[in-house]
Amino acid sequence: MKKISKKSNKVSRKAKVVKRAYIKNISQETGFLGAEIRKSFNFGSMSARQAKIAVLAVIVVFVSYSALMGKYYYDKLVENIPAPKTLEEARKENLEYKIKELVKGTPIEVMAPYIAEKNNKTAAFLIGIARKESNWGKRRPVLDGKDCFNYWGYRGKSDTMGSGGHTCFDSPEEAVDVVARRIDQIIRRNDVESAKSMIVWKCGSSCAAHNPESVDKWIRDVDMYAGKILN
Repeated sequence: MKKISKKSNKVSRKAKVVKRAYIKNISQETGFLGAEIRKSFNFGSMSARQAKIAVLAVIVVFVSYSALMGKYYYDKLVENIPAPKTLEEARKENLEYKIKELVKGTPIEVMAPYIAEKNNKTAAFLIGIARKESNWGKRRPVLDGKDCFNYWGYRGKSDTMGSGGHTCFDSPEEAVDVVARRIDQIIRRNDVESAKSMIVWKCGSSCAAHNPESVDKWIRDVDMYAGKILN
């Protein structure tokens, strides 16, 4: 009987050690609430009512801890999810993609992000006119052997003028901004819906001195390539 009693006492002590370690772990994981449970309850000698309360408290602690951890990991996950694009951002992204696909491998490709910043109609005529005037930059004015970034045959007044009396720009971005402003003016003034209303770009004030076939072809070609952006 003594041996059994000693064995029983050892089991009881071991159980108490395990219980104390368990409660300590809960306290460390869940903070104040876990600590309060450990102080309030002696798992080795509690009534059935106390045991139920203790179990309920442990469940509350576990649920609370799970909720906190769930929120923590959810917040971490949400941190890495990019904010949804606005309609304008989506428009620019789609427009830039269309431009790059169309002009891939040509000098004007580097201008695609700047052209995509413009409204769709202006961007379309920037592409259409550049295709007709310079084959998207493959034929372009230079100054001292350097690219003028003028792919539209633009002849605005400037301190730096390149070959053929064309304006030189300091950067692709500047070129797009300046030429886009001029195209915008023509679009607003002439309520442009097709290249026919943009013919001033080719002829100036009058097309009388130009070959009619050349004028018609300019209109058709600009419309064709502008249409690939608008459609």
